[in-house]
Amino acid sequence: MFFLFGTRRKAKVLGQMDRHCAKCTRPTVHSVIESRQWFTLFFIPVIPLGSNDAIRCNLCGLAQKASPELKEQLSAKQAAALA
Repeated sequence: MFFLFGTRRKAKVLGQMDRHCAKCTRPTVHSVIESRQWFTLFFIPVIPLGSNDAIRCNLCGLAQKASPELKEQLSAKQAAALA
C-alpha cells in the first residue's frame, strides 16, 4: 500500500482597493490576496498549515506583504457597502 501526500498552496482574492503603488508611482487598484498552505493526502487538501496576506498591484504586478490592519480595513469597507 502506498500514500500520496504533500503540500499545496491555494490563493483567494479577498477584494480590491485603491492605493498608491511604490513601483509604478501611480494611484492604482490593488488586489488583496489570502494564500493558504495545505497538507494534502491523495491530492485532497486536509490540514491547513498557515496563511499569508499580500497586496498586488493590478498594473505592474508588485506584490507586498499585507498588514492585519489593511485586512480589517477591507472587511469594514465591504460591510459598509452591504449596509
